[in-house]
Amino acid sequence: MDNELKWLLTLVPWTLQRLLRKEFEVTCDTNGMPEALEMDQRYGPSTEKMEEDLKAIAHTWPGLEDLSAVRDHLTPERISEALAKIPLPPAYLPREELLHADWPDIVASVYWAHCRFSKDLLLATIDSRIGLGGSIAEKFETRMQWLRPDALPAAAAEYVVREMSESFPRIVERISTFQVIPVTDAAPSTAKHYAREACRCYLHGFFSASLILCRSCIEAGVVTKLDQKDLQKAREALPYGNMEKLLKLALKEEVLDGLTFSMANEIRERANRTVHQSAVPSGEECRDMLEQTRAVLRHLYE
Repeated sequence: MDNELKWLLTLVPWTLQRLLRKEFEVTCDTNGMPEALEMDQRYGPSTEKMEEDLKAIAHTWPGLEDLSAVRDHLTPERISEALAKIPLPPAYLPREELLHADWPDIVASVYWAHCRFSKDLLLATIDSRIGLGGSIAEKFETRMQWLRPDALPAAAAEYVVREMSESFPRIVERISTFQVIPVTDAAPSTAKHYAREACRCYLHGFFSASLILCRSCIEAGVVTKLDQKDLQKAREALPYGNMEKLLKLALKEEVLDGLTFSMANEIRERANRTVHQSAVPSGEECRDMLEQTRAVLRHLYE
């Protein structure tokens, strides 16, 4: 890996994380458009700003007002008593570590603990929107839509940024192994569409979806090729949806040769196991099936 790629793989996730933590300063031009971006931890909120934000939510978070009362007379006992009233799990607010801390450190710890806890709740709600969620997430979502209608759209944006940050190196690694597969204009648009979606699913780690799309891609490619060879009647005489017989017809009519028939049939069988037996493919399996799919399409339409 050359230095330029190494830096890119390091800097993109690092930059996205700094943006999420608001550790940056933007300079805009006369039209209000971003002109320069500088990143540094010092651009995070000051102690005074964190205090202001905590005071603004004190009416919804019991204990925050009591925390302000100990500011001018810090003792381990008073700190412990004040922190005990703040309803945050120990994993977010390490109270024992703050008993001898100074005021800025206490404020920062409480502030960031509150931010992480709130964000985790919101991000968990956004995550529950993908697929199927639970009743608790549904109730929290409804409540937030009434109390803070802006919070969930912002959380959705952050959720996507976090996913981008985490998936970026893996996507680069996977796409770096791809090669162009040349096909002619005779290739059906459906097969091209399925092939592109299958590749994208693989790149993002959705291996089951990628494999099922590979099966659809093979089917669309073979059906179109049979029709182009005036074998539509023979194809339509087959049992509906029986891809095994479809592939055997393609082999018989020399649309597929022995090797590509074997590849296509293996994709069919592996996709069926995923659909009917919940056999989730590994990344390596998915990659192999994807390459075989592309090879079959190249054979059909090169």
